[in-house]
Amino acid sequence: MFAQQLVNGLMLGSVYALIGIGYTLVFGVLRMLNLAHAYIFMAGPCITLGMVEAGVPAWLALCLGLAGAALLGVLLYLVAFKPIPREHALGGFVASLAFGIVLQVIAVNKWGSLNKPFPASLPLPDLNIGPIILSGMQLGSLAISAVMMLGLLYLIRSTRFGRNIRAIALNPTAASLLGVAVPRAVLLVFLLSSGLAGLAGIMVAMRFETVGAYMGDTYAIKALAVIIIGGLGDVRGAVFAGVLLGVCEVMFAAYGPPGWSEAFIWLFLIGVFLLKPEGIFGVGIKTREI
Repeated sequence: MFAQQLVNGLMLGSVYALIGIGYTLVFGVLRMLNLAHAYIFMAGPCITLGMVEAGVPAWLALCLGLAGAALLGVLLYLVAFKPIPREHALGGFVASLAFGIVLQVIAVNKWGSLNKPFPASLPLPDLNIGPIILSGMQLGSLAISAVMMLGLLYLIRSTRFGRNIRAIALNPTAASLLGVAVPRAVLLVFLLSSGLAGLAGIMVAMRFETVGAYMGDTYAIKALAVIIIGGLGDVRGAVFAGVLLGVCEVMFAAYGPPGWSEAFIWLFLIGVFLLKPEGIFGVGIKTREI
């Protein structure tokens, strides 16, 4: 049914959007892509799994998994981005990938390469609206995603922190001269973006009740397409493109030719390159604000 597929698409799109926002925040400030994002997406639920195995209550393990993912973002910045000059964009690109691969190797050595059952969940009731069945996890995930995305848009556009990181994105030297604590603001950006990645990973693990060392690969690669389609460095674009592509991908899988749904997002990306290379909300990288 169309309505049920729409709900499934919104769920998938919200995950793409959360990961895409994380990419966008880092790119908007540093003009560097954070390739460790996919691995921090995986690390959030893996930390949760480890906490549950150690006897920690499920609700606390979920909180610790989210906090652990955010703190990994701080560590990532300190070891893979801070030591590298801004003009050496490829350095952060490669260093973040190396950091992420180390995280994946740790997960593989701890739990193996196969998916494990995810033991933490929230007892949320299902909801039936006519023919539409909304699981408790779908409802919870959509609600959390909506709150996070709206909150982030407000944070970026209407708060001092948002003004600071937009100033850093435009000119970090000028921002520093005007009194912005640039290193602290960038550190908070990594904390926030990695927390979003961990949250998205935990939501996916709870939705499908599995967790594994390679769970982030597909989602994070598609989220890269999301930020390009939406416009590099634009949070609005990441939200819009993530939700749009999630819905379109699910609809294509349900009603399109069998076996072609995975190709849809890349065909869409090629179409955007041909018609609007800077992205839907893009106005060019040099003048981009977050």
